[in-house]
Amino acid sequence: VSKYNAIYGSFAAIPLLLLWLHISWGICLFGVELTYAGQNIHNFSFDKDTRNISRRYRDFVVLLIISLIAKRFANGETPYSAQKISHEHRIPIRLTKQILYHLQEINLIYEISIDPKSGETVFLPAMDVNRLSVGILLEKLDTYGSEDFKIDTQNRYYGQWEILLDSRERYYKEANNILLKDLSV
Repeated sequence: VSKYNAIYGSFAAIPLLLLWLHISWGICLFGVELTYAGQNIHNFSFDKDTRNISRRYRDFVVLLIISLIAKRFANGETPYSAQKISHEHRIPIRLTKQILYHLQEINLIYEISIDPKSGETVFLPAMDVNRLSVGILLEKLDTYGSEDFKIDTQNRYYGQWEILLDSRERYYKEANNILLKDLSV
């Protein structure tokens, strides 16, 4: 009987070892999450607000960011990085990166790597800053994406479609006179 107690008694240590392992890893992983959150707190600031931003305010931030990039380029200064734009102008980094990505998608800016080792990238205008106007920006923002749906814009809903196109056309013509590099920041 004592022989069995020695054998089966040692098996009682296995659940205790597993409990200790579970608690140790729980403490370790909690510390890792806390450290990550502390280092990246600026990435999560205004997170709730940036998801529910109005179209008007989003267009304003787009206009601000691209005018900053165009003005820097026109003046021959060092190009902006996403972090620098976010920090200097107090725009949430997540919103800044979303807008920079969208501006690349519509071919108004492009991203270049200035240091391959650190991975630091900056942004430059993709077209001549002496032609880059508010009207071009707004037209590219409005026309980006698919319009290929089965809604009959040629016959049944022609009136609504034409009113929208005419109002946008007047809007773009008026905004074409304002160059992005000339906006004061």
